[in-house]
Amino acid sequence: MINISRIYYKLGGKIEKNSIIEKGFRLKKNSIYRLTGINKRFISAKNETSEKLALEVCKSLKTKEISKISHIIGVTNTPSIQFPGISNYVSNSLNLNNVHCINLNSGCTGYVDALILAYDIINFNKKSKILIVTADTYSKYINKNNKSIRPLFSDGSSASIIYYDKNGFKSTYRRTSNISNSQKDLIFEKKNIRMNGPAIISLITTYVIPELKEHSRNVDGIYLHQAGKIALNLIKENLYKDYFVPTNFEKYGNLVSTSIPVLLKENLKKFNKSKKILICGFGVGLSMSLLKLEK
Repeated sequence: MINISRIYYKLGGKIEKNSIIEKGFRLKKNSIYRLTGINKRFISAKNETSEKLALEVCKSLKTKEISKISHIIGVTNTPSIQFPGISNYVSNSLNLNNVHCINLNSGCTGYVDALILAYDIINFNKKSKILIVTADTYSKYINKNNKSIRPLFSDGSSASIIYYDKNGFKSTYRRTSNISNSQKDLIFEKKNIRMNGPAIISLITTYVIPELKEHSRNVDGIYLHQAGKIALNLIKENLYKDYFVPTNFEKYGNLVSTSIPVLLKENLKKFNKSKKILICGFGVGLSMSLLKLEK
């Protein structure tokens, strides 16, 4: 059984308001908000790489939290350096020598993937203490003339401490799914990110919604990747009843791997008081990762 004791996050250093994009593309005022539900986005400054954002957020960790960390799981889709991975940079900055550094090239499912891995590590050895670090800088790789996805993505990083707790959450169900021949529907290729919006909706209707409907009975909360207004409204409209499904894409946009940890941070007290919850990420792959936790 596991507990999430602390979550920290850092956003990209620059704010890009919708009005800047609307003016550049001669779009109607507030048209981006009406379509996406996003007010503004946080994008990385020129010198803010995924690695630097990861190191910055880890500066928030207290000495007591760093003590006895046995594993660091780094998650990013947008490394500025091919290798070593983010976890290796973090271990160096925290002066941690005897840790297992693991690096996941994973996007919107990345935090859930890391939680599943952390759970299994702790289940094997209850003394394990795991630091999950996410960081992405999608804005650096989106063509400024791409008015379809430029208004969606923000940059940011997060750090979460995961450890064994006999009164914590037990994993009672998990599901990971991939759609065949969909790898190019959300792809970072030749230093450019492209996304097939209708394919993402197909992923949601075919995999995400059926899984949530089947396993959401009597849950206290459903914590979803914050993909935006269209995706989240579609999911909420198809659930059986009025579940607690918090959102924050309005404030931050799509933070990719950092999306879910920021959502959990803002609802951590309610999350930790819950008896049964679902966490679900979906996107790059095209893939979905779902984890059900119960006390």
